[in-house]
Amino acid sequence: MSRTKLFQLLILLATTVLMAQGSTESLRTKVYDQPDETISIALKLLKKEKKVDEVAHLYMLISNAYIVKRNTDSSLFYILKAANLINTDALPTTKIKILNSIAVQYQQMELYDKALESLDQAQVMTDKLPAGNEYQLFNSGFINAVRGMIYRNQSNPDLALEKFKLAAQNFHKLKFDKKSSANLSIIYYNIGNCFIDLSQFQKAISYFKDAEKYALLFKANSLEAYALKGQGESLFLMHQYDESLRALYKAEQLGEPSGDLVLNEGIFKLLANNNLAINDFKKFQDYNSKYLDVQKKLEQNELKSLNRYLNTQNLEQHEINSKVRKEYGGYQWIAVISAFVLLAFLFIIIYKLRKKNRRQKKIIEKLTKSKVAL
Repeated sequence: MSRTKLFQLLILLATTVLMAQGSTESLRTKVYDQPDETISIALKLLKKEKKVDEVAHLYMLISNAYIVKRNTDSSLFYILKAANLINTDALPTTKIKILNSIAVQYQQMELYDKALESLDQAQVMTDKLPAGNEYQLFNSGFINAVRGMIYRNQSNPDLALEKFKLAAQNFHKLKFDKKSSANLSIIYYNIGNCFIDLSQFQKAISYFKDAEKYALLFKANSLEAYALKGQGESLFLMHQYDESLRALYKAEQLGEPSGDLVLNEGIFKLLANNNLAINDFKKFQDYNSKYLDVQKKLEQNELKSLNRYLNTQNLEQHEINSKVRKEYGGYQWIAVISAFVLLAFLFIIIYKLRKKNRRQKKIIEKLTKSKVAL
């Protein structure tokens, strides 16, 4: 399974932007740079929490922390737990966030049809919210952003740009704060990647700098690291190796605490290629080795998540088959009983007809004898 270069952390804000005040509130910013601590705290809160909406939020928060760590297997495990709450009495906004989270999970696994199916369901529910409402604006922006990620993965940067720009419009209409600045940083990062795909590197750098500006407002090192990685990639493709290395070394330093494997993979690969371009073979070997190590970990994580998904699908199919067999078995008994009833009914009719025929035969015989006697 190939890996996307897109920044998936938008999902983090989708599940935390509307969370209730309290212990969970402080976990918002921890997810980015301290995912392990976020997981530890959220698991403790789960043991005490009884409200279905808060339980769903905590499951999604844990799932998102694992996304930061690029542990897609564990991320999928917890998002499936959240998915089980969709048919409960959870708030509509909670259900929308669960569907959005599921969509991103499928998008990361390159199950695009499943991802779009979840987004369509989320869009139907979002359209029922009051127009211009904070929830409506945010979720519309989020859905467009994920659609953009899918279209870029499908090598359609023009359509992806259209969706990302719609998402940016939605987020600009929201109250400007740290959360909206983080979302805008992510959107502009993805727009920059689309321009790389279109070989418009100068435009890409411009959007990556916008992404960096909004990341600084949010004070999230991982967001800033992604923006710098994007700049470094654009500069490398323009053969400006020294400037590219400056951006990438800074990105490496900022991104290290988050443990984001995809971020590190991209940075190490670019650092290896840059150093090879300037004939620094020692650094090339060092960074290429780091790149290959991270790549191996990512492949292992992806294999685990795919196995979990297949196991889940097999379990669902087994439940469907059992239900069908159960229902079919019931129908079989009904058919058997009906057949016996029908046979009994036919037997009674035949018996009565034969009895009637015998009676009529006797009457005819008596009449015949009477005529002979006369």
